Amino acid sequence: MQRTVGKRIKYLRDQHHMTQKAFAKQLHVSDKTVASWESDRTEPCISCILEIAALFHVSLDYLLTGKEDRTL
Repeated sequence: MQRTVGKRIKYLRDQHHMTQKAFAKQLHVSDKTVASWESDRTEPCISCILEIAALFHVSLDYLLTGKEDRTL
């Protein structure tokens, strides 16, 4: 499985067939911000991490560490 938070975000976004722009709109950030997360240039703030986990119905543990049990 993906090794970084950014790679896991991209994986989840792709699995949900969302563009960076649509994903960014849901989180009220720019698509450039999402691109920066996915390329591991930056990491999302804690409030965004909480929103991402809720949006994709995954645990914070999975999002942050990659632990295989992705469901809540």
